[in-house]
Amino acid sequence: MTKKLFALLITLTIVSTSSLFADWVVPASALPQRARTFIKRVYPQAQIWKVERDDGKFEVKLSNGASIDFSGNGTWLNIDGEYNGVPMSVLPQAVANTVRRTYPQARMIDVEKEWGNYKIKLNNMMELFVSANGQLMGQKWDD
Repeated sequence: MTKKLFALLITLTIVSTSSLFADWVVPASALPQRARTFIKRVYPQAQIWKVERDDGKFEVKLSNGASIDFSGNGTWLNIDGEYNGVPMSVLPQAVANTVRRTYPQARMIDVEKEWGNYKIKLNNMMELFVSANGQLMGQKWDD
């Protein structure tokens, strides 16, 4: 009897701890309005396929393959454009101009906000670091 009780206790502990670290799938309506408006503006043809909530943040998968991470208030943090790329319209005008000027033929495939600056991966295997005011702070080959 004690062996069965001990096994049950171990099983319950494993199940409860694993759920603490798991993402919760939530309906698209759980996204802040700001995030839903952003998705409709940037990817008007895409549909929301999956929304996961983890630690107050949202991870959204779209029908076109793109993934977007949002903060709890609906501000985008990271956009992985997958094969379709990331539209320049997500960037402030000064940052978009710097990207266009630096690599006019390249397409953005991943954009991340870092402390008010932007880390931008291009389809030519370059990674750009651009300040919010459009200053190119550095670049490197994407590893």
